[in-house]
Amino acid sequence: MEIRPLEDLRTADNLSLAFNPYGLGGRMKPEDAAEFQQRQIADCDLAAGVAAGTRDSFDRLRTVFAYGVLCYDVYTMVGDQALLIYEQALRDRFMEWCAGTITFRAPQSPDVSHTVTSYDDVKKRADGMRGQRAKLVVATHTIEFNGMLHGLRLWARTAGLLRGRRSRAVEDALAKLRNYVAHPSGHHVDTPVEAARTVRDLAELINQLWGQTTPNGRLYPAPLRRDIAVLSWNGSGRARMEPADALTVHDSTEDQEDVAYQHVVVRAIPFVPGSRWDDAHWAEFDTRYETTRFPTEYLWGPGTREQARTWMEQERPEGDSVDFTDRVFLVQDHERLLPPMRPAVAAGLPDEERVGVWHAVRADFPADAFAHVRGSGDRSAGHTRRPGDCSACSAEVLGVGSHDEALRAAAAALGPIQAVQPPSVRLPLSTFWPDRP
Repeated sequence: MEIRPLEDLRTADNLSLAFNPYGLGGRMKPEDAAEFQQRQIADCDLAAGVAAGTRDSFDRLRTVFAYGVLCYDVYTMVGDQALLIYEQALRDRFMEWCAGTITFRAPQSPDVSHTVTSYDDVKKRADGMRGQRAKLVVATHTIEFNGMLHGLRLWARTAGLLRGRRSRAVEDALAKLRNYVAHPSGHHVDTPVEAARTVRDLAELINQLWGQTTPNGRLYPAPLRRDIAVLSWNGSGRARMEPADALTVHDSTEDQEDVAYQHVVVRAIPFVPGSRWDDAHWAEFDTRYETTRFPTEYLWGPGTREQARTWMEQERPEGDSVDFTDRVFLVQDHERLLPPMRPAVAAGLPDEERVGVWHAVRADFPADAFAHVRGSGDRSAGHTRRPGDCSACSAEVLGVGSHDEALRAAAAALGPIQAVQPPSVRLPLSTFWPDRP
């Protein structure tokens, strides 16, 4: 080992200086690079209730990350350690959840409960129960549990501590990377970008385990704000979305231009081009089918601009917040595959429209549910056809069968479903969902 003088240890690593706010290219000053890299994870704060052990490990990780400017290899060490803290967080949360007692259920045997004071106790008890084919009791469910990372992930999902269908795929990837770090078979190097993303993902996962969502998060985002908006279209195929405030502007020229337009008032995610939460499907709005990317709620219409203005002034609707993850959709396959539908709308269909095969699917986005059902028709594609998480996409199968069977599967996940019969309103031209009856 080469003994380096203190001055060398204080010198910025040229590789680290190459990463700047605009990507690679040019070099930053050491003091600017130090500030820039620290800002990449500066807002990764943990929820107040996070266990002390997990919090201490995460705080050390953020402290060490800053020294990557002096030694580029620190970023690889930070990325690797973050993956190991992933399992530590699950263990700490499990110990809080079980409150000192875990219960196993074996076939044709009474439940067996054990007192545990540490996670080592949990692993010993889990190992001891495996020979009896016993499963861990989690609320009303039982799961295979060996105390390892896979069992912890299954427990966290079953206990409802982790959410989202797309985030499940990221959890799978993190688990594989964690196993690679714990049992290395080669060499790898992380960039500051990769290390910062791993730290940010870890912060989101930890906070979600302790019940806190992340505003603008990548994995477990907080509920999104929905505002009142006006969707308008005319016979020539032009469509637009406006904030509700636009209706308060009364202009005679504008009214003459808009006479050919139809208007509906909705509660929707604001359209912000380039945003992570930009709803590129807003112009696909349909009261019957879930054809927008995020939940869009019908309020009034269609009608003229003046009628929309009058309704708004009388009713004064307000915006709200909505969680778009883990939604349940029903997809009807009758002569052709139709777009996903909300269970409440499906429950309100007349008997003659309940024909065909129905799929109850849990997904974050309507397109994910539709893609799963379409893909499940090809056995070689690897999509799950039985109830459970699909290994080929970000969807969970709840049930397949008749209309009533699919609706019962949806009700098992959501609770009682109140049928609704919304008026038939849609923007007439569609790019993403053209095949609608």
